[in-house]
This record gives sequence, C-alpha cells and structure tokens, in this order.
Amino acid sequence: MEKNFNFKKIGKWIMAGSALIAVVVLIVFSSNTFSTDRCKKIEIKIKNANEQFFIDKEEIEKLATKQGRDQLTGRLFEKIDLREIEKRVLKNKQIKTCQVFRGIEGNLNIDIEQHIPVARILMSDGRDDVYVDSEGYFFPLSERYSARIVLLSGEYFRNLPSLKQKRQEKLLNFINLINNDNFLRAQFTQLDINPAGNITIVPLLGKHTVEFGAPENIQNRLSRLKIFYRQILPVQGWDTFTHVSVKYDGQVVCK
Repeated sequence: MEKNFNFKKIGKWIMAGSALIAVVVLIVFSSNTFSTDRCKKIEIKIKNANEQFFIDKEEIEKLATKQGRDQLTGRLFEKIDLREIEKRVLKNKQIKTCQVFRGIEGNLNIDIEQHIPVARILMSDGRDDVYVDSEGYFFPLSERYSARIVLLSGEYFRNLPSLKQKRQEKLLNFINLINNDNFLRAQFTQLDINPAGNITIVPLLGKHTVEFGAPENIQNRLSRLKIFYRQILPVQGWDTFTHVSVKYDGQVVCK
C-alpha cells in the first residue's frame, strides 16, 4: 500500500511539473510571437477588392499615416492610437468599415470593407451625384473608378440624405432586385422616380419607356416585363412601341 501511495504521489508531481513546463513554454511562445513592441509594418486587407476599385492599399496607408506625416512603422505600439487611425481611414466615405489591430507578428493590421453600389443617383438639387448601396447608404463617387450600374433620377431624391427610412424600404428592395437580376440589370439603364415614388423605367434598347408605378407587387410586374422582353418584342420589333405599362395587375399595356 505504501508503494502504491508513493507512485501516485510521484505521478501527481510529474503531472504538476508537466503543467508548469507547459505554462512556461506558452509564455515563451507568446513572448516570441509578440516578438517586438514596435510596429514592424502596416498590413492592409481590402475585403471586397475584386468587386469594386474605389480605393487601393496605397491610399489606405496615406490616410492611416496622414499622407506620411505620422510615421507608424518602427513606433512603439503603446504610442499608437488604433481608434484614431480607424477615424482617419473612415474619412474616405467609400469605406464602409475599418478595423485596426496589432497582429501577432508585430504588424499593424488595417482591415477595410468598401461600400458596394447598387445604383448611381443623378441629383437634381445641386448636390453632386452619389452612389447608394444595398442598405440605402449614400456615398460619393470616386475619381479612380466608375461603377457600371443603373442610374436613378427624379425629384424623389431632392434633399434626400439616404434610402434608410421605412417609407423607402420598398423602393430600395426594387433597386436591389434589379441589381441582382442579370437580365433586368442589363436591360434597364435608368429609373426615373417622381415625388410620389412612382417609377418610370428607361430601357437600354427600344424607343419605349416602361410605366411601372409604385414599387408594389414587384415580382409579379417584373415577371410580366420579362415576358414582354422575351416573347413580345422579338416578334413585334424593338421600335414598335413608345409606351409600355405593367402598372395594372395582370396586364401589359403597349402603345
């Protein structure tokens, strides 16, 4: 019994020693992983860089460093204000989100996500044109890149800061449906929207315009429009009609 007790005791000592060694190794590993208290380099990742080209890594670094006036590489991390750098980068309104953090290799990581536009709004109130994203945010155009997307026009947008309000939800859903449908996105070049929210569609081909009306019963009306473009126009001719309406349920009215 005495022998068994000693073996158990020794076994406990070995386990305790192993645990202690593991802790020491972990501390050493962590120390080596965070091998420097200074910023080695700036590492920038743009989440959706292959979808839009509004901004590049060089411009992000310029924003982060105040055009090179605030040197970050080589600085102690305790002297770097990560939140301040995020604010600097977000001054570019094409950027949707920005996260700045210290990487395990001693890098300063800057991860950003761009806004992805679903339409361009042609402002009629003296303001510069803007893009709108799928969530209804307005953001400015870019000098570097012009997105090929549907145009929005009309008095509806006068003095409007965004499409984020509840009353604009159906219109935003309509715009998103057009943007996500390859056929309709290629067919429609412009949506003109009056102050009441009624939509007139200007297509790429043909001499007609499409009276869509308010963004109600959207899927049904778009289905009738697809029938019109795929079955009626190829037979009747693309320049036969000047006015098409799907405003009324169950009908495609052509003039």
